[in-house]
Amino acid sequence: MKGVISYFVFGSWWVSLCAAAMGLLTWLELTGTWWNAPLFVFILGSTLVIYNLNMISGLAELRVKGTESERHHWCMDNERLMKFTLGFGLVLTAVSVWFLNAVVWWLMIPLGIVALAYTVPVIRKNANKIRLREIGLWKIFIIAAVWVGMTVILPSVHLYGFEQIIEIFSWELALERGVFILAITIPFDIRDLVNDAKKEICTIPSTIGWKKSIVLSQLLLLSFLLLVWLRIGISHPYFIGYLGGTILTMLCVSIATPERSDYYCSFWVEGTMMLQFVAVLLCLTTASFG
Repeated sequence: MKGVISYFVFGSWWVSLCAAAMGLLTWLELTGTWWNAPLFVFILGSTLVIYNLNMISGLAELRVKGTESERHHWCMDNERLMKFTLGFGLVLTAVSVWFLNAVVWWLMIPLGIVALAYTVPVIRKNANKIRLREIGLWKIFIIAAVWVGMTVILPSVHLYGFEQIIEIFSWELALERGVFILAITIPFDIRDLVNDAKKEICTIPSTIGWKKSIVLSQLLLLSFLLLVWLRIGISHPYFIGYLGGTILTMLCVSIATPERSDYYCSFWVEGTMMLQFVAVLLCLTTASFG
């Protein structure tokens, strides 16, 4: 049973489902309906590809330098399974993209380039090549930008096409989502403090300390809630869902430490995205029956 759970979490199925849920939350905000099968499958498959490629590309270095991470050890022991999952994600992405708005292809180009540069060493630094994620303080903003692109801009482009450029509402959603992703990414940098120090990667926790980083994460979550309030008001059923989800997310983030297990970040922190979707959907359903 533990092996199945480890594959579900460390094989990136959980984070992929959370990403797809975020995409559906955007779809719910834009259309009033929560389900879109092609969108769900595309985001699920794409996230499986990006996350497994990211880990596979770093395995050789991990085997040379060593690691104490349970997640890293699982990945090193299950490289073939990860490659299979990556391939399965490619199939899901390739099939589902044909059912999306054709304009999505134009969005895939910049997102694909950034995702590739994040997972594969393509950027030259001195005599070596590094990944985008190794640029330190930039990493957290790159992650937020890719997540916003996948879970907000992509659903908006699928709905509006090229007119997405002038849709203010979707850009408001994008700003909110970016702030939220920044907030929940900080615990990952707190977890990686030791490994990042070995690689001389500068992050927010290594710059201001991990305790102050938790405070920063909480402030970002409050800013996210403020943005939601300014957009839809306090009486909207969605706001109650966002409020409940954000409070629980703040509690989850508040216990972040460098000693937290990989399951804490890879399941609980990632799961705050699914929590947000479920909370908003439940409040909407409750309001409809009321």
